[in-house]
Amino acid sequence: MLSQVEILKKYHIRVRGHLGQHLLMDPNMVRKIVDGLGLDKAEPVLEIGPGLGSLTVELLSRGHPVLAIEKDKRFVEILQNEIVPAFPGQLSIVNRDILECDLSEMIRGREPEALHDFREKMPLTKSGFKVVSNLPYYISTPILFHLIAHRACFHSAVLMLQKEVAARMTAKPGTPDYGRLSVSASIFGSTETLFDVSPKCFLPAPEVTSRVIRYTFVPDEGLTEDESLPEIIRIAFSERRKTLLALLLKYWKPKKNRMELESIFAQLGFALNARGEELATGQFRKLAEALK
Repeated sequence: MLSQVEILKKYHIRVRGHLGQHLLMDPNMVRKIVDGLGLDKAEPVLEIGPGLGSLTVELLSRGHPVLAIEKDKRFVEILQNEIVPAFPGQLSIVNRDILECDLSEMIRGREPEALHDFREKMPLTKSGFKVVSNLPYYISTPILFHLIAHRACFHSAVLMLQKEVAARMTAKPGTPDYGRLSVSASIFGSTETLFDVSPKCFLPAPEVTSRVIRYTFVPDEGLTEDESLPEIIRIAFSERRKTLLALLLKYWKPKKNRMELESIFAQLGFALNARGEELATGQFRKLAEALK
């Protein structure tokens, strides 16, 4: 099988770092990322943005079926030509933007492109699937929210992110990095730092250090059906200079008047001039319950 460098030369491809495409070239890091998934024998994996397939090949070589979602048509062509024949029936590729995919429907096999043959290798289990990705830096945060929105399907995800984004996932209230991602990541799962990756491990080398994290989704406790909590978190950080009370008056639906909201704040012990970045995770849960 051709190396990534040989593939680049064969297909005359220039990797576009300004579009967030940084190919992981270090085989040791590839192995460490796959190790981080903690996979059982022949356990299937959902891969987001496989690129030229460094993680994909490592997974397939270990006997794990892979469902890969890749937006770039050039990379899809290469995966089809170079990797699919080497692992018959083990790799299925969806040429779509991950943010436009209903992951719940895709994994359950309800979409027209749901790859029915591959579904036999990916039964929907109670514990959910595991996800792996070297996420493009410029779109990593939207993808994280997309995974959280479909959290009922997943057990955990091992993701390579820009170090600063990974830090935001574990930021504490009152700190500069604390925001919507911090609260959402804390409520709907737990984040574990695995290791950092030097820019030298990529082609082209990014200007920042990368961090590999394992995000484990919390078991469904009624949070999946009730989407009021994610909406409250989104509203709370939509305009950081405004108070939470003012933002709820402006954006929360069904509408509540100031007196109703002030009464709720009093019951919860919230200051009327409190801002979203001052609330702890548990306080967002209580607010969502009170607003029902």
